[in-house]
Amino acid sequence: MENFKNKFIEIKDEIKNLNPNNESITDSIIAPIFFVISANFLELNQAIYSTAALLSAFLFYRVFKKQNLKYVFYGFIGSLIALFIARIQGSASGFFLPGIIRDGAIAFVGVVSIILGRPFTIYSSKAFRNWPKEWYLHKKVKPAYTLVAIIWTLYLLIKAGLQIYFYNTPEILIVIKLATSNQSTLILLVVTYIVGQKRLQKLNGPSVEEFLNNTPEPWTSQQKGF
Repeated sequence: MENFKNKFIEIKDEIKNLNPNNESITDSIIAPIFFVISANFLELNQAIYSTAALLSAFLFYRVFKKQNLKYVFYGFIGSLIALFIARIQGSASGFFLPGIIRDGAIAFVGVVSIILGRPFTIYSSKAFRNWPKEWYLHKKVKPAYTLVAIIWTLYLLIKAGLQIYFYNTPEILIVIKLATSNQSTLILLVVTYIVGQKRLQKLNGPSVEEFLNNTPEPWTSQQKGF
């Protein structure tokens, strides 16, 4: 029971460090829903302008409330670009094109990095934790990061594939977006964190501290963080 409690606190702290503010998550969900619904009842241009007005209202509200605007602003710009693409394409589906390209590009990078033996999860973890690159490449460490890279790559390939298949049906695209929203991504993040840690412990490789201190076997493996 004590181990479960400690693990829960550990994961909670990890999510707190990684999760963007709730305002950007809410705005990123409401805007596409509003756009798709509007596009079904209004002309496309009217739906685009109405959604842009809604996004602007969200932004001004956040400014008025003096909330953290970093992620909100990024989301605002991203949504305006998506609306611009929808305007050029003359289709509501164009709104989802940037996300499809992003997911497909990351999945492609994931496949290439796995084939080259340098899973992208190594570099995302190193950017966050600044652990030695040589530790990640240790023969009893790297397989754990390869496993997690495979899980994320498959997820993104499936997500991008479904969006491409249903590209001409924006109502289904919004369902896919909601099903793979930030909250769902956080769930997968927690699952892969646990899977990665368990794989590290099964490999019986050195912890970061043991690696830095050149500690001989047997090793305790990395017990916290991934």
